[in-house]
Amino acid sequence: MMYFLHYPSGGFGHYMLQMLSICFDSVFCPQVEAEFSNDGNSHSYPLHYKTWLHRKEFDIIPFHNFGNFHSICLIDSGIDDDDLNYVFEKYPDALVIRMCIDTNSKSIVNQTCKFKAERSEWDFYSDLDWERREQFTIAYHYAEKNPDYFLNNFQPDSRCINIKISDLFLNTERLLGQLTSEFGNCDYTKFNMVHSKFLQANEKHARGMTLVNRVTEALQSGADFDIDPNDYSLHDQGYLIFCLERQYNISEIPPYDYRDWFSSMTDIRKCLSSIR
Repeated sequence: MMYFLHYPSGGFGHYMLQMLSICFDSVFCPQVEAEFSNDGNSHSYPLHYKTWLHRKEFDIIPFHNFGNFHSICLIDSGIDDDDLNYVFEKYPDALVIRMCIDTNSKSIVNQTCKFKAERSEWDFYSDLDWERREQFTIAYHYAEKNPDYFLNNFQPDSRCINIKISDLFLNTERLLGQLTSEFGNCDYTKFNMVHSKFLQANEKHARGMTLVNRVTEALQSGADFDIDPNDYSLHDQGYLIFCLERQYNISEIPPYDYRDWFSSMTDIRKCLSSIR
């Protein structure tokens, strides 16, 4: 049986193909070794089929003889086009795995789309770090207020097996539960090996999300810890400020007043208490 895997730009479609191929007994495996590039992608892993790109007229072109194994065709429709009607119109019985941009993964996809898919860098209007940090905070507020912003695409589709992208980082138990119900036995030794390489290769993209979740838990529990600004990009720093403003309904954490950002949970608590 053949499956399709639909993913946004920077949405780990190639990793999912690699992981399913290596770790699940029922899926065709063209290569047993996992591969990751310096930016964390798995594009060098052998495809099962020619990728279906950007709604182009498409005929399935297999690259292997799959025998009795399941096979998977990637659908790369771009970050702005998440419609699947054209797929189901051509293949009504298609079984589609859909990588979904959930709230936790927006900061990840924002970066992977820029760095991995577009192979570009951030555009800044200032040379000052605090203004560049503010630019990210403003962008995330804009995304939240505008449903048509690209980070709000790729929501769950009832016709699909919907995978939260953040589950690749936060909830592999749920991820594997969804996949084993469809593909059967998973070799967990292989999965742990492949996925640890994935996490290591993509740690920098998840750093902002990880920090926000850690800060959120610390604010609830009263825990304290130091924060080294050098460990986080201006993107990550601006994303944390956005999340704090959203969580506590703050119109603005003054960017110039906090131009040096935070060095501990104590700094964050003092900031919040002075504004709320």
